[in-house]
Amino acid sequence: MRRSGWLSLVFGALVGTLVIVLLATTVSAPPAAPRTDCVRLVTSSSTEKGDLIAELAARYNDAGRTFDGGKCAKVDAYKKTSGATLDLIADGWNDVDERQPEPQVWLPSSSLWLDLLKQRGKGDRIKAGPKTSLATSPMVIAMPEPMAKAMGWPGKSIGWGDVLQVNRDGGWASKGAEYANWGNFTLGKDNPRRSTSGLAATIATYFAATGGDYGKIGTAETVQFVRGVEASVAYYSDDSVAFLKTLYDEDRKKPTPYISAMAMQEQMVYLYNRGVPTGDPAQLNANPVPPLRPLVAVPPKEGTMLIDHPFLITASASSEQQAAAEDFYAFLREEGQQRRFRDLGFRDPEGRPGPDLAGVVGTQGTQETPKIGVPTGEQIQKMLDGWEYTQRRGRILLVLDLSGSMNEPFDKNRKDKPYSESRIALLKPAIRKQLEYLHPEDEVGLWTFSDGYEEKMPIGKVKNVRGPMLQLVENLTPKGDTALYQTVMAANDKMRLEFDPNLINAVVFLTDGENTEAGTKEQVLQNVDAERLDNSVRIFTMAYGAQADSRVLDEIAQKSKARSYQAVDPHGIDKMFVNVFSNF
Repeated sequence: MRRSGWLSLVFGALVGTLVIVLLATTVSAPPAAPRTDCVRLVTSSSTEKGDLIAELAARYNDAGRTFDGGKCAKVDAYKKTSGATLDLIADGWNDVDERQPEPQVWLPSSSLWLDLLKQRGKGDRIKAGPKTSLATSPMVIAMPEPMAKAMGWPGKSIGWGDVLQVNRDGGWASKGAEYANWGNFTLGKDNPRRSTSGLAATIATYFAATGGDYGKIGTAETVQFVRGVEASVAYYSDDSVAFLKTLYDEDRKKPTPYISAMAMQEQMVYLYNRGVPTGDPAQLNANPVPPLRPLVAVPPKEGTMLIDHPFLITASASSEQQAAAEDFYAFLREEGQQRRFRDLGFRDPEGRPGPDLAGVVGTQGTQETPKIGVPTGEQIQKMLDGWEYTQRRGRILLVLDLSGSMNEPFDKNRKDKPYSESRIALLKPAIRKQLEYLHPEDEVGLWTFSDGYEEKMPIGKVKNVRGPMLQLVENLTPKGDTALYQTVMAANDKMRLEFDPNLINAVVFLTDGENTEAGTKEQVLQNVDAERLDNSVRIFTMAYGAQADSRVLDEIAQKSKARSYQAVDPHGIDKMFVNVFSNF
């Protein structure tokens, strides 16, 4: 072999060995350790986009971004209704219910909440700067397609005046004999003090009533119009997902939708029609099943509000956290993240829809509705104050467990340090506080139960019965077992017998245990089954403590087309009552 050939072989072998060594080094090298010096940035998002923000926060944390010469941020994403977050920010942030940390970034659904914060004189809780939008979504009247068609859609525009007129004319029967079994027009609406959809719908209703002249908010004609629309409300939820989940669950089981319309963001209609009534973006990757009866997103013909989803930095943010927040905002405005917003049915920050949005929500080929003028914070507050007198009033039977276990410590099985106060002692101040909050024109009565049930106070106007009821609550003494099933059925029967179609007829049922007396769960569920929202009793259940049969209470609430709530910590008792009674 020639010398040059031999050298070539040697050189090739050396190069090959070097490549193998380098590859082995590359494969076996440990990954770089995650940085531990990143600035912590807490965000609090409105609930309808909370899961999306958490997803994008995780994407941001993994992106290896830096700012200000090499600094990094770690985003922790939480979600809470915009109204509840407003209250916490205004009061200095002490979240005793959910224990969420104070945020440096607030992502409400709408800048309306910032206007209300300023109206309270607490605008300094947000750092000065522009209202920077991440995405937009108009407020719409979401109707099951058969009901929208019965009102003339898509050839006819529909508005709040049409909603009002249906029940004035005698309900759905006024649209044709074939619709008589639909009963009255029932509207699902969120509480405007807690939810952006509820607040935007309230503003849009006042806009329709005044013709856009907010100076007429308090006139008799305006009050009459708004009260007429509110009279069709089934109950006031704190999250429109509650309506959507029930509607979706019954889509293939019931021939008729249980509700006529819901006031919500267009984006929620998009997700529902894609088969995701909960709004969880992860479900879009799990082959969701679209409903047989899709919803139609009807922009009120009088005008609609474009909900702007701002990105707000709170005054609690340090200079480093402010810089981190600005970098996170820049990240969310990049095309990859903006595409994810559009994937979930949002419009872009300028209000432009994605390519498939109109086809999914039923607005393809329809005329774009004009956007209404945004009222001032003072005008919004006047509307909310007026809503206290125009909202549909409640007729509520409060049913309290008075079995012997209510004398036990709240969490008797806690191993470290149980709360020494009894369940009944912790409950009494929460009931007293809630009775004080009820509107004087609401109606309320009181039952208790243990071995059996007993009427303590007949239902009457709050202004007439509040004092005696407070005294009764103070003197409640637990004893005996838990006739849960018998009591639920008896309370439901009584409320149906005395049903008032002009009010929200509801039972608020609290227990700390499970049934110990006669009856079966199947009997109860059959008894409380609600076909429609305009002629059935809502049963809102409260599981009080860890020993309560929360599974059965969930089923009872769901069957009556209401909601269930739970307090597993004494700090959550007040919140549970606030959440329940906000439905009225």
